[in-house]
Amino acid sequence: MKTKKIGINGIKIKGENRKRLKSLIQCLERKGYIIYFSDKLLQTFKNENYKSYTSENLSNFLFIISLGGDGTLLNTVSQIGKYETKILGINIGKLGFLSYDVYTFFEKMLDDIDEKKFTLEERSLVTIDVKEKKIEKNFALNEISVVKKDSSSMIRIHCYINEKFLCTYWSDGLIISTPTGSTGYSLSCGGPILTPDTKNLIITPISPHNLGLRSLIISDDSKIKLKVESEGNNYLVSLDSRSKTLKKDQDLLISKSKFNANLIHPDNFDFFETLRKKLNWGYDLRN
Repeated sequence: MKTKKIGINGIKIKGENRKRLKSLIQCLERKGYIIYFSDKLLQTFKNENYKSYTSENLSNFLFIISLGGDGTLLNTVSQIGKYETKILGINIGKLGFLSYDVYTFFEKMLDDIDEKKFTLEERSLVTIDVKEKKIEKNFALNEISVVKKDSSSMIRIHCYINEKFLCTYWSDGLIISTPTGSTGYSLSCGGPILTPDTKNLIITPISPHNLGLRSLIISDDSKIKLKVESEGNNYLVSLDSRSKTLKKDQDLLISKSKFNANLIHPDNFDFFETLRKKLNWGYDLRN
């Protein structure tokens, strides 16, 4: 029988959520799973004989559980990277758009995973390369954002698509979003919502001074080049929840990643139902 190794990623938890986690662990152990924990989550069990995983373990896991909210799932994706290990998101956060409240049917979910009765959804990621500086974990599931830092003045971002000049954005920044990220930062800046299977990227300016500029949807096989001018010496590049400080006059090359994030969904997963429940999409008191 093949050893069933899995990982659980999260932060230190306590109270009711700790009790829930213990029940999940007991269920996993009954099903014959060998469990490894992230270092932060392992702090929940200081006096118990559990083991932590390393980056080398990740490729050997049948799947990894992301225990938390959407931020934890983004962190899980950043750990997995090119290994493309399957992810089951379990929500103990607030919104949990990318994860599930599975406590009432967790055992059935495990049975479905064993019997391969689940939907595996490939979510595209986006990658950034900077010729003058190597960025570790240079990919993001939601978005890559270029944001002003040292000055209250706007920054100027010259944008090229497939080496053809698009325009110059005078703004507080610019968001390059995947379809997954279309319900995140890009949405809050006026961007559109895309279904996860859409093969596109979204370019959304942050507080643009150019009144005619709105979000632009492009094919995800496009190559984007950004040249940033700033009154300050530096600006921020954010990859989901991770930020790097870069100097102006550096070319940023952004494109779809060569690997995906693989999310485990129940067979009855419905993206539009998630929109309605989590974002109150279409909510109207008249209905």
